[in-house]
Amino acid sequence: MPKRLKRTLFYAGYLLLVTLLLLEIGVRIWGYSEHHIHDPIYTSFELSEDIPYIHKPNLMHARARGLVFINTDSLGLRSKVSGMVYGTKRPQEYRIAIVGDSVTFGEGVPDIDETFTVVLENILNQQQNLLTVKVFNFGVSAYSVKEMAAMLQHRIVDIQPDLVVMAIIPPDLNLDRTPIIDSAGYLVGQNVAILLDSPVGEVLRGVRLLYVLRDIGSRWSIPPKNIDPLLSRGEIPDSYRYIRKFKETANQYGLSHLIALLPRMEENAWGSLPDRLTEDGIRHLDLSYLGKEFTPEEYKASRFDRHPSPAVHRRIGEALALYVEHQPEFPQ
Repeated sequence: MPKRLKRTLFYAGYLLLVTLLLLEIGVRIWGYSEHHIHDPIYTSFELSEDIPYIHKPNLMHARARGLVFINTDSLGLRSKVSGMVYGTKRPQEYRIAIVGDSVTFGEGVPDIDETFTVVLENILNQQQNLLTVKVFNFGVSAYSVKEMAAMLQHRIVDIQPDLVVMAIIPPDLNLDRTPIIDSAGYLVGQNVAILLDSPVGEVLRGVRLLYVLRDIGSRWSIPPKNIDPLLSRGEIPDSYRYIRKFKETANQYGLSHLIALLPRMEENAWGSLPDRLTEDGIRHLDLSYLGKEFTPEEYKASRFDRHPSPAVHRRIGEALALYVEHQPEFPQ
């Protein structure tokens, strides 16, 4: 190879390396990728193929997605105290189990007391003294209604709940949205799983620039299935069957059930779904109206994170508490 060509390639490689390094520094200062970064907080669930992962139990101050640090209890649920253990349900105890995705989990809400599950628990305990209310947060990032229905069957019934809630947003009806985990316990998209589940995976996960390039590339790739336009046109996706399954499982175990349609900024985000739920005799609470109380900036958890903010969580918790208080099975 001619010396001049070698010199040119050397300088080109050097320039590329310096450029990538500067871009990485710029992205870190910008903060765009930070809400994607998380520790290996997930583990596989062996009892059902329909549940690809859950949170590891007994985590202490682990970094989760959405700029939050979490503890998990002995069940792997987000909890105030690491390793908390729950025994058999006591007399005068009312248990509510809420399953959902990252919104229910509380991505983007660092203070667990500001998540709607804890807001709900606090309000119900403050407004009556006949019983003790405990709300269990079974929310896990990127779950679809398929995983949520399976959670009721294989996990939630074990805690002896009085009320089970499936809290959903429109994308949860897309069954392809749920990724997999690698051997360490990281969430990875199936198209990059082999690369990340390798010795270089740990290094790659920490490169903030890659998250920007991934998001840019996704705009040029085949777009994922989008449920939102389908719902707004009044169509009901086939995945609706898992909502029916949730109701059927609840009835099988004699549990009260509720489908909570979480607030959205978009108009008519749920289309005819509430009417279909009514037609099928499925208890539901449409909270989409709450989205109108906030500006887009107030609704978002942070500049780059579209998850609901603590203020939105507060309103969800208040609305759910009002619903529960007026149910005949809840002691008045």
